[in-house]
Amino acid sequence: MNTMNLHLKIAGIISLGLILFSCNNNRGSSSSDTTTPVWVEEVRHRNIEEYITTTGTARAEKTIEIKSETTGAYYLQKNPKTGRPYKLGDIVEAGAVIVRLENKEYENNTQLESKKLQIEITEKEWEGQKMLYEKGGATQKDVNNAKNSYINAKLALENACITLKKLSIKAPFKGAIVNLPYFTPGVEVASGSTIVGIMDYSKMYIETQFAENSLTKLAVGQGVHITNYNIKSDTLKGVLTQLSPAINEDTRTFSGYIQIENPGLKLRPGMFAKADIITVRKDSVLSIPKDIIKNRRGGKLVYTVDRNSAEEKVIQTGISDDKYIEVEKGLEAGDKIVIKGHDWLRNRSKVKVMK
Repeated sequence: MNTMNLHLKIAGIISLGLILFSCNNNRGSSSSDTTTPVWVEEVRHRNIEEYITTTGTARAEKTIEIKSETTGAYYLQKNPKTGRPYKLGDIVEAGAVIVRLENKEYENNTQLESKKLQIEITEKEWEGQKMLYEKGGATQKDVNNAKNSYINAKLALENACITLKKLSIKAPFKGAIVNLPYFTPGVEVASGSTIVGIMDYSKMYIETQFAENSLTKLAVGQGVHITNYNIKSDTLKGVLTQLSPAINEDTRTFSGYIQIENPGLKLRPGMFAKADIITVRKDSVLSIPKDIIKNRRGGKLVYTVDRNSAEEKVIQTGISDDKYIEVEKGLEAGDKIVIKGHDWLRNRSKVKVMK
């Protein structure tokens, strides 16, 4: 009885062992046949630019605050584009009169009409002396004195016109009104009062600092991509115009100037901007996304797909931008490279390409 029970127990243990072995063997076989879903794209040619990135505050190239040069009653003029008085933000053309100051005493003292008449008188006298000189009735000195009187009369009129122009506050260049202190119409404004501030920010600049180790990579004339953190979708063009040869001993940096083209006036004076200086550019080179590269045993590898199987490819790389990197060796144009799902791959892994 005991012997029979012992035989039954041994047989049960053996059967259980065979069942467990069979299950484990099936799991191993299933694991080896696992198919990994992956997403691929074809390797293709792109233009790649390598940057040195810096930041800075954008400033207008032209800016001016116009002060009154004489006293006078204040009258803000109308903007011909809107038919309403000028206001902050209006674009003014070069030579446009923004404010007029009225000062009758000042105008009377210039004696403008009298000076115009004086020119006519002296010009006739000069012509008369020249005719007398030809007939022997006057000397060369008489002619010269008459000419000198005419010249002085012209200068007096020009000075009077310059004096009167001080009553008209004009825009010296095309730009936007950025400062317009309020004065009640007709109120007396003192000489030296700020009347209007104008900026032309169709061209701007950034003064910035570069790290010492970038000194050999930068050069005047290099192109720059300018972006503002509030308008990231708009990239403006710039150029590196100045570089200081001196290194700051405390910060280990050197200064540079970047000029910015701002035709749409989207970048505003005072905005904080990012500048990517193009140090190297290569056109139509094989490139792949930077983030799919694996570093293994000191080398760089990626996965391609061939007949539903992943294949490791060791590559050599060149320059890179923020998204893509140049492939110098290891891949060909048209290779299907794994861009998603590569973290779980090994060489010759079975894969299913997802759409």
